[in-house]
Amino acid sequence: RGLKGDHRMMRMEYLRFSSENGEIFIRRDRADIIRYVEGVIFDCDGVLIDVRDSYNRAISKSVSYIFERITGRDLPENWISNEIIHLFRRTGGFNNDWDTVYGILMFMLSHLPKESRKRIYEGVTAKNEGSPFRRLMAIKEYMSKEPCILDDALIEEMIKRLRKFTGLLDSSGRRSVDENLLRIYGRSQDFRKFYSLLREFLHGEEKVGKSIIATVFEEFFCGASLFRKVYGISPQFNNGSGLIDNGRLIIKPETLDSLISLLGRRNLGIASGSRRKPAEYILNGLIEKFNSEALIFLDDVEEAERSLGRCLRKPHPFSLLRASEGLEGSRIIYVGDSVEDVLMAREASRRNGKFIFAGVYRYTAIEEDALQAFLEHKCDMILPTVNELPLILEELRRMVS
Repeated sequence: RGLKGDHRMMRMEYLRFSSENGEIFIRRDRADIIRYVEGVIFDCDGVLIDVRDSYNRAISKSVSYIFERITGRDLPENWISNEIIHLFRRTGGFNNDWDTVYGILMFMLSHLPKESRKRIYEGVTAKNEGSPFRRLMAIKEYMSKEPCILDDALIEEMIKRLRKFTGLLDSSGRRSVDENLLRIYGRSQDFRKFYSLLREFLHGEEKVGKSIIATVFEEFFCGASLFRKVYGISPQFNNGSGLIDNGRLIIKPETLDSLISLLGRRNLGIASGSRRKPAEYILNGLIEKFNSEALIFLDDVEEAERSLGRCLRKPHPFSLLRASEGLEGSRIIYVGDSVEDVLMAREASRRNGKFIFAGVYRYTAIEEDALQAFLEHKCDMILPTVNELPLILEELRRMVS
């Protein structure tokens, strides 16, 4: 059945199994609870869908595109690697890819030589009006007359420091970017003015059509046609196809069928930090296999935020708790691929005690790093992919029969 049992203890805490995709770890003290799980809620990106060539590339492309227009210096997309993106996500505060673009750009632009920052400050001050497209094209034109002089060695050193900088970040995400950059450079009043202006210019209002970062990212990710459908406005940065088309399904139809057989159709849900229409675009007909009353996407979270006037995004447990309301079971596995998902599941469980966390690591940027992080956080279950879940549930149930 694809699993080989090995009941030797891993770090004295885990039962260990192996599958064709990699090793599986089950916490010994949680095995009895996992056996009788009644429902499953999935994260989407990295769990149901492989986003390494879609969302990750949209981050790299957005950073490169905006950096080039603000500085006049080209930045190859591959310099913003999957490793760097993973280092942001492992902090637990960067589930929203706009925030990752923000963090990378604010770091790199803050680390420019003083004369380059002064030139950008003058350009942004003079050209900070109109739509995201008009603002970015205006600063591009301004900087083209006197671009920043940045050689490869300086950029390479900047990227090296960026990796180290991620070690200072935490689950507060974008706020930790601001706090740390202002702590490092904020003694200078000129820098504080530069930083404040740049932040407002790039991402002052977190809304597509208002924010340069959000608009550029979503146009490149969605492509022109889907962008119009999702946001109801015409694209200006990208009139072609979207990187979303590089996304690939991880979840197999037979995996969902097996889980439906084990748990019932009403007991499968989704709690995702991605938007509904892009997720449905890739999942296609598979979305019908989930309980429609247990599907929570970023759109739903944003609507609740507007109503309640506070942040409810991961690692806040709102989406997981709301999705679980549509399920019938009292023991629910949440399957995620990041530390942020671990933190969300822990907080949700603290509130009502019903959640078990399963971390999946095969489709992360650095498999071994993700696996190690899940072990360090003593996650209940650790699987290479979501497709091992029905096999391990069946195996655990057989162990007591």
